[in-house]
Formats: sequence, C-alpha cells, structure tokens
Amino acid sequence: MSGILDTFFNLSYMLQVVPDILRVGYYNTLTISLYSTIIGIIIGAPLSLMAISQVTVVRVAAKVYIDIFRGLPAIVTIFIVGQGLPFAGFRPFGQNPYPYGIIAISIVASAYIAEILRAGIQSVDRGQTEAARSLGLDKHRTMYRVIFPQGIRRVIPALTNQFINIIKDSSLIFVLGLMVSERELYRIGQDISQRTGNLSPLVAVGIAYLVITVPMTHLVNYLDKEMRNGRPVLPAALRAFFARRRQAEAAAPAVESAETPALPVSQAARRTAAAGEVLVEAKDLTVDFGHFRALDHVSFEIRTGEVVCVIGPSGSGKSTLLRCINGLQPVDGGTLDIFGQPFPTREGPLNALRADVGMVFQSFNLFPHMSALSNVMFALEQVRHIDHEQARQIAIRALRSVGLGEKLDSLPARLSGGQQQRVAIARSLAMSPRIMLFDEATSALDPELVKGVLEIMESLARRPSADGSPMTMAVVTHEMGFARRVADRVVFMDQGRIIEQGTPSEIFDNPKSDRLKLFLDQIL
Repeated sequence: MSGILDTFFNLSYMLQVVPDILRVGYYNTLTISLYSTIIGIIIGAPLSLMAISQVTVVRVAAKVYIDIFRGLPAIVTIFIVGQGLPFAGFRPFGQNPYPYGIIAISIVASAYIAEILRAGIQSVDRGQTEAARSLGLDKHRTMYRVIFPQGIRRVIPALTNQFINIIKDSSLIFVLGLMVSERELYRIGQDISQRTGNLSPLVAVGIAYLVITVPMTHLVNYLDKEMRNGRPVLPAALRAFFARRRQAEAAAPAVESAETPALPVSQAARRTAAAGEVLVEAKDLTVDFGHFRALDHVSFEIRTGEVVCVIGPSGSGKSTLLRCINGLQPVDGGTLDIFGQPFPTREGPLNALRADVGMVFQSFNLFPHMSALSNVMFALEQVRHIDHEQARQIAIRALRSVGLGEKLDSLPARLSGGQQQRVAIARSLAMSPRIMLFDEATSALDPELVKGVLEIMESLARRPSADGSPMTMAVVTHEMGFARRVADRVVFMDQGRIIEQGTPSEIFDNPKSDRLKLFLDQIL
C-alpha cells in the first residue's frame, strides 16, 4: 500500500508540478482549447447545415468530411497536420508547432460539433419553422434567428462535453515537440514525472484537469435545467432592472384604447377594403398526400369583413385548407387567388403575402427562447422592418389588448396554455394582417382555458382591423357554440370536400345533407 501511495500520491513530487501548472499549463491548455473550440464551431456550424442540405453534392461533401475526421484517431490528424504539412512545404506559421496543433484539434472537433449541431437543429419541432414562415420570414432568417438558436440550446450539454474532450485532446499535441513556454498540462506533468521517475506529477495534472472540467459540467447542467424549465438565468439584479422597465411601459397610459390597439398597417392593408371585396378565392383546389387526397376540388371564397368558421370531423381537410391560404401547404391542382392576385410561388412575394395573413396555430408555436414581448416584436422588426422602440410599443399594446400586460418578460414555458395562445394571437394581430386564420386555436387547451381564448377571438371578430375595415377571419373550430354566435358563414367539410355551407342558422338549424345531420347529431 505504501508503494502505491509513494508512486501516485507523493506530496513532494506533486507540489513540484504546481507552479508550472499555474504559470504555464492552465494558460496553454485553455488557450489551445478555446481557439480550437472557436475554430471548430466556425467550421462545424456551416457543416451542420450542409449535412441537412437538400443539394446532394453539398450534403455528401459534408458527410465525407465528418466521417473522415470522426473516424481518424485525433493523434493521427495531429501528426498529419502538425508534422505532415510543414514537411510537405506548407508552413504558414513557420516551424512553430503550436498553431498547427490548434488547427489539427479544430479539424477533429469540427466534425463532432457539426454532428451535435445537426442533431440539435433536426430536433426542433417543425411547427417552429412553420410559425416563422407564416409570419413572413424567409428560409435563411428562419434558420439562423429561430431554428439555429433553439438547436444550440438543446445541445448545450453535448457541446460542453465536446469542449471537455477538446481540453483533454489538447494533451495530444505534446507529440509535436512544444517549446517550454508552450507546454500544456500533460506535457508539464510528463516532463517532471520522467525527471523524478515518479507518477505523482501526472496525478497532480489529472487533478488540475478535474478542477476545470467538473465545475464546468455542473454549471452547464444547472443552466440547461433552468432554461428547460423556463426559469431565468440572468442575475437577479439584471432581471429586476428589466422587470421594472417593462412594468413601467406596460402601466403607462396609451393614447389608444387597450381594446383597439394601434397596430402597424402593411402596404397592402393601407388600401381601404371595399365592402364585400373577395380576399381569398379558391377554385377546384386539390392537395394530395401520397395516395390520400386531403383536398378534393374545393371551391370557396372569403370576403372582406367576413367571419368564416370551418367545421367537420378530424381529417376532413380543414387545417389543410387554412395552410394553403398561408402558403404553408403547396397545392397540387386548381387555382388560389389571394387579395385579387394569383397565389405567389416565388419566395419574396410569398413572404410578403404571409405577412398580411395572420396565422394562429393549434399548438401555439411560440418561439420558446423568446419572451412574450420578444415573440410579438420579432416579426415587426424582421419582416415589417419597424424600428426597435416602435415595435416594442406596438407589441406591448398588442399584449395588453389580450390581457397579458403583466407577462411581457415571461418565457412561453412559464405561461399557461391559454396565455400562450393569447401571445400567439397578439403576435399575429400585431402584424396588422388583412385576414386572420385560426387553426383549431382551442383544441390543445384544457377545458377551463378555452373560454378565455374564445372570448378574445370573439372580440376580434367584432372590432375593425387597423385600416378601418371589419376584421376578416377564417376559423377552423370544433366549438359549435362559438361558430353559431360569431360566424357570418359556416363551412362544413368531410373527406376533403365542402359538403355544405351557409349562415349559422342554415347549418345548425336546417342542415340539408345527411352527412351534416349525422355530424351534428354526434357532437351536439
């Protein structure tokens, strides 16, 4: 036992290594690791996007790079880059092996980081992409402002583990023959261990590594847990400062009534709509999902100021119809005119159209990494290009109009389902759309929360839009009472077809088709 203690835990030998650990080892190890991580992310982030590209050549190139440098032992890559390139005459850093070692570790790390980020990106729910696109964001901004930030947050523990691996892999560049001033932790321990013939200096170096990695692991795990639970990670003093500022703004009297907030008017919406103008017109609309026909030659229209409720059994094509109006679902046949123009197919015009068509989803689709206020401000700044302070005031008024003036700083995870849906309504309403689409907005809510959201929707149906014309709404709903009270017209769908449509009285009190009669008998 005394032999083991003397070989591995000889205090005098361990203390010999401490000065060099503190003076040289920590500095060089952390410098190598930080530079390698930064370069690895710079290379790995584009690689992660290339790996999920729809362009085959780009995707294959990324996969080949990742497979090669994940498969090769790190020390082989270090030899190839650190000794092979200078030997071959490629010496951008002269003969100094230090930067070559950093580059070699970066190349290895980038392959792992790319796969970590790819997994994070692909784990983000598709609804996040649809929410961003429905607001009018293009593909690139959707990726780097919505999807990428969420993907990174989901893989923070994995990225931390990779950083720890880089710290440990930094010890491998000792094979390149570093100068005394460039020695990292392992080389310091190895030198003293060889000089003394004792392994205690290497044990001391191992403890030095643990001093870095263990606290980092626990800190990151704590922050990850807090973020996943929707709890703030900013210091209390900063949170208090921002909270006081938000409360002052929310409490400030507005010139406009909270019931009818002043919202931006889009270019298209600035034209006062003529009464009864057709905003949406579909003719023989067809959508196929493989062998399943979701929409089967559907023809209908929505006029200015009209509230249309679409009802029917699950799978009847109701949601698909709304998604077509917003451009989230391509059509396979027929024609669709929006605001008097053929439905656009190019990215720019399509995004402009989406900005004027508000969409509220069944599953809310709020951006979880943004507060309620930021969720509403986001498209105002990114799509409408409104300056930050004006967007902030518009968003505050929109949230106050749905009763959430006290929840400006709350992340979606800290809000109830009903509150999240109200934020989603405010987010769409703030864009001043010409038409609002509600896709089963209450279906995901607990029964006690449904009433509040329906009241908000009902109040929207009864007030004018930003340009003074009546609010135009298309609502997919299973709430028959709401449809009876609010709708100007009710559309009943089944198996991808419109079976019957008419006023609420005609549909609910005097149904003509046997299928509608059966449907109403089952749900009323």
